[in-house]
Amino acid sequence: MENEGLAMRCSKVSKQLQLYLDRQLSLDELRALEAHLAICPRCQQDLLLLEEVIQGLRTSELVAEPPDLTRNIMRRIALSTQQAVEPAEEPDYALLRPSLVEILAVVLLATTATVGIFLSLPSLRSAILTGNGHGILAILLFNAYTLLANVNSNTLMLVFWVIGTVLGVWITLILAGEEVRSQWFKAMLDRLPVW
Repeated sequence: MENEGLAMRCSKVSKQLQLYLDRQLSLDELRALEAHLAICPRCQQDLLLLEEVIQGLRTSELVAEPPDLTRNIMRRIALSTQQAVEPAEEPDYALLRPSLVEILAVVLLATTATVGIFLSLPSLRSAILTGNGHGILAILLFNAYTLLANVNSNTLMLVFWVIGTVLGVWITLILAGEEVRSQWFKAMLDRLPVW
């Protein structure tokens, strides 16, 4: 019980040690502090350490600043500001320099669109090698075309709308660049429901 009261007083004493050294305590606070210091070796050690720090600060030499310190600081600030402004003045041609992945995606989508146009027009379909109907690719394409022709037109329109929307978003994200893609994905993840 006595140690608990002593520890509580130690926390109060540690807050008052600097005031004690600066002679800022009242007479009652001074007496209570000195009474505690007489019986508490930990607080005595804290007081000695604080006195050593104060003595070290009093005896330390001041470092003189160079005469051109202000001019050097201002010059560095001006240079850093000028360097920060210069890159912003150059136009950003990131859209004109797509990455290899972006170029391949655009080529793939253009090829898919071209094949779709060829298959939808009989005169162009006969110009490609599978147009005679004897190859395995021609048979697969014909079966896929027949399957699509027999599907309900509303279902077919819905499928094409979904595929077109997904392809449109994909093409836009490919051509938009990395920064816009990352912002879009972040916005999409923020809107997804949490289960």
